[in-house]
Amino acid sequence: MEKLYKITGEDIYDRELTDICVEGYYDYFEIDHSIIKKCDFSKSNLQGIDISDTEVISSNFSNVDLSSRSYKNMKFVDSTLVGVDFNSSFLENVTFINCNLSYSNFSGCNIRNVKFENCKLDDSSFNSLKWKSLLFDNCTMKSVEFFQTKLKDIDLSNCQISDLRVPIDSLKGLVVSYEQAIGLSLLLGIKIK
Repeated sequence: MEKLYKITGEDIYDRELTDICVEGYYDYFEIDHSIIKKCDFSKSNLQGIDISDTEVISSNFSNVDLSSRSYKNMKFVDSTLVGVDFNSSFLENVTFINCNLSYSNFSGCNIRNVKFENCKLDDSSFNSLKWKSLLFDNCTMKSVEFFQTKLKDIDLSNCQISDLRVPIDSLKGLVVSYEQAIGLSLLLGIKIK
């Protein structure tokens, strides 16, 4: 696998991007079967990028616009994605492990087989989400929004949740722990003595 230290805007296939800082606007290109390691994309606009079969390790995608694109067979590990915008994107077979995704936007996404493991998701939005096989495992989820998203069979029982922003009718079928159920009862206006 060849190492790249600069992105030219051409398609990247079977390469390792290491220790680069990507700046500027990229109209369209693909990253496929590659590794992105210790890279900083926070000063770039990647709205025209499709990524598949790629692993992202210890990289920074903070405040990057990744909306309305396709991301398949990916793994993000130990990366910072604070404020990343996946709005209206298609994510399939994507795993986030030990990532900070606070203030991220997944609204309007079509999600299939997506996992969040040991991630920080505070103040993130999952509005109008269409999903099949969505897993949250040991995540921190403070003030997360789930408007117009069905939560039936989503298991948050081992996550730290507080101040969820969700309509009452969307709670049906949500799996939570006993302690979490007490906190969620406040949404119903229930007073517990």
